[in-house]
Amino acid sequence: MLCLKVPKTEGEEVRKKLLDAEILDNRYKIGSQGEYLLLPLREELPGEFKCYPTVECEPKERVIEVGDYRELMEIPENLKDELPTSYDIVGDIAIIKIPEILTDHKEQIGNAIIDTHKKVKTVLEDRGVTGDFRVRDVEVLAGESKTTTIHKEYGIELEVDLAKSYFSPRLATERWRVVNQVQEGETVLDMFAGVGPFSILIAKHIKVKKVHAVDINPDAIELLKKNAVKNDIVNIVETHLGDAAKIAPKIRSDRVIMNLPHSADKYIKQALDSLKQGGIIHYYEILPEEKVEERAVELVNEINDLGKDAYILKQHCVRTYSPVDVHMAYDIRIS
Repeated sequence: MLCLKVPKTEGEEVRKKLLDAEILDNRYKIGSQGEYLLLPLREELPGEFKCYPTVECEPKERVIEVGDYRELMEIPENLKDELPTSYDIVGDIAIIKIPEILTDHKEQIGNAIIDTHKKVKTVLEDRGVTGDFRVRDVEVLAGESKTTTIHKEYGIELEVDLAKSYFSPRLATERWRVVNQVQEGETVLDMFAGVGPFSILIAKHIKVKKVHAVDINPDAIELLKKNAVKNDIVNIVETHLGDAAKIAPKIRSDRVIMNLPHSADKYIKQALDSLKQGGIIHYYEILPEEKVEERAVELVNEINDLGKDAYILKQHCVRTYSPVDVHMAYDIRIS
């Protein structure tokens, strides 16, 4: 991702300005390089910061510590260790998973989070992903009664409805990594596009021929269309409502994004049917950490069995998903 390279003597002043302008990506830790600080950025810089260079960096993800909000919690001592240790913030909405043992204290938790984050207007409880569209079941715990917000990421704005389409801010760095691999003139197929974070980012930053954004969820597609208008890329992003298994083979693409980590393996043949010779698949899967290398071999063999030659360009862990599982990315070239 992009970081602003600032002399340490000016770091605090610039950090505060970036924070006030909502440009500093405080989901990540500030890095250092000799006498300079590396400030992670959410989006492109306005003119006043152009005097500082930007560099590519890989900052460490910041786990949102909850010590401040826990200090506001008036609950029995034996329950304090059960308080969640992190939560996501999307726009001005915080999303948190709450253990059953704390059910009676949910409203207090929500109010405590709002009291410790001046920009958070709503706190939602994440009760898990459900249904055919894999959408979060959410409940408003505190603040404004809403599930819609505007998320900013690397120079784009996304309208997100957390009750109608799945969205995770934790994949921002991974999305930017993929954007930086896309070449001018490519046709890109985003098989499980959601509200369009991959599609919109690619269309906004790279002079591609076309981005085909597919999703089976009509609410996600409607939001994606709004986001294409919001980011002035309507002529580049073409939306498709329906089953990716039926739509993908009708599209000829140079690059396919398969961000459906629990079941993308069911769609490998359809991705290959879309992909031109020499094209690339960005394939995602959640699996036990001990199976990472074995899965890479399996993927190549599966593609070979479908009549295509393939090799892994890169594999890396996007994030830890559970104590034993990881969210993996495999970049696969079809040769």
